[in-house]
Amino acid sequence: MARPGVTFEQVAAVADAITGEGQQPTINAVRDRIGTGSPNTIHRHLTAWRAARPQATVAAPELPATLTAAIATEIERAASSARAEVETKLVQSQAEAVELANAGEALEGERDELIEQVTELTTERDTLAGKAAQQEADIKAQAERIEREQQAAEAARVELAKAQLKIESSAERLGEQAAEIERLRVSLDLESKARIAADQQAAVLASKLESMTDRTTKAESRLEQIEKQNEQIRQELDSTRNQAQARQSELSAAGRELDAAQNKAREARAEAKQAREEAAELRGQVKALMEKPGKLDSKPKAP
Repeated sequence: MARPGVTFEQVAAVADAITGEGQQPTINAVRDRIGTGSPNTIHRHLTAWRAARPQATVAAPELPATLTAAIATEIERAASSARAEVETKLVQSQAEAVELANAGEALEGERDELIEQVTELTTERDTLAGKAAQQEADIKAQAERIEREQQAAEAARVELAKAQLKIESSAERLGEQAAEIERLRVSLDLESKARIAADQQAAVLASKLESMTDRTTKAESRLEQIEKQNEQIRQELDSTRNQAQARQSELSAAGRELDAAQNKAREARAEAKQAREEAAELRGQVKALMEKPGKLDSKPKAP
């Protein structure tokens, strides 16, 4: 918004006062008295004030008529050409001064508007700089959080791979145990046919073998369920790695499920170990039956 300029009345009043004090009302003198105002505006008002003032005439000294006529003629002749030139230059100078004053006022108005625009832009720049700094800090914190989540996801993937290796090893051992149990069942069937005297003990051994087979089947079933759960956990962890930023809570849940799967795997290994021990005991009993077919007791041993 452009500043309000001084009025003609203000400039005229100050110029009259300065003239009354016997001084010349210059642009700087008027501006110092008013305390504000554009030099161009003051110049334009001073020009109008001077044009409106009556011009004082100076009484000419009384000279002889002939001398006066001669001087007047000479002065008129010498000054007529100069007057025309001076008047032409004066009119041109006044016109140029008016144009310069108008142009100066317009430039000062534009200057004031530009100053206000610069002030607004500076304020906006400072605001945007503060926002940019805050956004930079937020982006940095978010990048650090994503990096931590990626590290956690990678650690979970490593733990899952270890658990998978342990489960695969346990499944292989259970397969070998199942094959051994199957071979032992066939051997017991042949032995029962060849040794009628050991029917009761063979029946007891067969019953124990069936119980152990049932336990092994259940252990295999539990192991299959654990593998399915681990496969589901792997899929969830793969999805979680791709969405680590928004799925931190799911990673924690997957970690707990992984712990549960590891506990189940340890239980399955314990059951497999017990099944192997019982199978070894059965193999020892079968071997004893094969070595001493005539010394079998009439009563079966307690399982």
